[in-house]
Amino acid sequence: MAISGWKPMGIARTVTKSTGSSIYTIDDMPAADMYLKYLGKENKKTDRTFNVTDELGFSYPFIVEREPGGETILITPRGINHNENALIVDIPTKEGTKLWFSMPPDFDIVEEIIDEASQLKNKNELDADALLIFSCAGRQPVLGPLTTAENEGLHEVWKTPMAGFFTYGEIGRAKKGKQEFHSGACCWVAIKEK
Repeated sequence: MAISGWKPMGIARTVTKSTGSSIYTIDDMPAADMYLKYLGKENKKTDRTFNVTDELGFSYPFIVEREPGGETILITPRGINHNENALIVDIPTKEGTKLWFSMPPDFDIVEEIIDEASQLKNKNELDADALLIFSCAGRQPVLGPLTTAENEGLHEVWKTPMAGFFTYGEIGRAKKGKQEFHSGACCWVAIKEK
């Protein structure tokens, strides 16, 4: 299971020009300009030392729709291509992709993670011999002690030994069952010996 907890902010927008991990325009406007303006950092537009990931990306990634009407995941701005006025993101994004600006999770993120884990365990009558947790490295600076609380909550749900680490990109099952590459997610794998 993979859950991020970030919430959409504002209206849906469309990637109108992109190649691989570079987004050139959103709603036909320069992507870097739009991102910085929307988040009140227009003055950083020409600052080549501005660290987009640390200053904005971890806290304000985009929520993107992987397929029309499908699951959403986070993509994190990692840099700016100043020559092209493009955003460089951690997951390749196709033209036509719907996205939303986002805001960090509320304090209820721990409850959301625990609730999802409990539902998964109870629905499938699962038991586990061990639990592996892969949590995005970007969660720690944004959530602080809530990161520890969500890990402790997962331990309480599964009541089994656990291990894990912080990652830069996670693979997990989205709520509707599809495996996805995620950014900013808390992922866990319950292991049971047959």
